[in-house]
Amino acid sequence: PVLPAARRERLSQGVSVEDVEAAADDLVQRAAVMSRNAVMAAGNLLIAQRRDQLTYARKRDGTYLPKVRVYQEGDYVYVRTASDCVAGSGLAMAVEPRVLRVLQARDNGTVLVVGRDGGKRLLNARNLTLCHNPNVDGEIDWSLAKPAEDFPCSVCQSALHWGELLLCDGCGLGYHLWCHQPPLSAVPAGNFICSSCKDKGV
Repeated sequence: PVLPAARRERLSQGVSVEDVEAAADDLVQRAAVMSRNAVMAAGNLLIAQRRDQLTYARKRDGTYLPKVRVYQEGDYVYVRTASDCVAGSGLAMAVEPRVLRVLQARDNGTVLVVGRDGGKRLLNARNLTLCHNPNVDGEIDWSLAKPAEDFPCSVCQSALHWGELLLCDGCGLGYHLWCHQPPLSAVPAGNFICSSCKDKGV
């Protein structure tokens, strides 16, 4: 319930008190503007309140059916977090910082999405919201890929410490830095070829 822009501009101008009669006329005109527009603003407020009352009533009695958003292949989406909105803001929705691309929207209400690291996830459509950023880089960057959490080291057969688990570009097997022979002190730059593949001339 706000005043129109033209009325706000008119009322935002200061009142000159140098001429008492002109100031009195100006105040009378301002009062007339407010009396006309206040009724309109209050009417808009009543309409909004009535609309909210009907919406809340339908939600309580079970007849309210929210619109189902349909996602299409190629859409970019965010994943909503447990919080409804960002703390301190009633408008900004709390979402994960990653932008995902829709690969497939299924009839059962789930959506298959993929991230920049190439990792795919199957999510409920209700937990997604569209990303309207026009400058999203949709190319897959395989350097961001990480092994699956259930992918074990070929030496110790442990899936823990995947941050230090290297995948050989020759055979595809995984090796912890300390399990590889010889042990490695850091993740090597570029492609990684295990010692077994090197011995085979890969």
